[in-house]
Amino acid sequence: MRADATFVALSGIAAGQKRLQGSSHNLANLLTEDFHPVRTSQEEVAEGGTRATQKRAQQPEPVSIANELIDQELAALQIRASIRAVDTALKTLGGLLDIKS
Repeated sequence: MRADATFVALSGIAAGQKRLQGSSHNLANLLTEDFHPVRTSQEEVAEGGTRATQKRAQQPEPVSIANELIDQELAALQIRASIRAVDTALKTLGGLLDIKS
């Protein structure tokens, strides 16, 4: 079964939000002693779309502000692109419905 474009784009928004949340958590706690940052990974879902998962680091690690800010920018870009894809899919569907009516 193939997922529709709207579902795929919505999964991209959710994955971007999860990446943004993980990075924000790391920045908020970067001065916490013995802090175990979370790492977010993203993978393709067989049915269509994507999924982000988070895993806590096994050992305390320093948090790179630069890397976290880059990750936040990438997550924001992913969210914006996915929102545009949802908009396009809905406009296309609306056009098809107009043709059918």
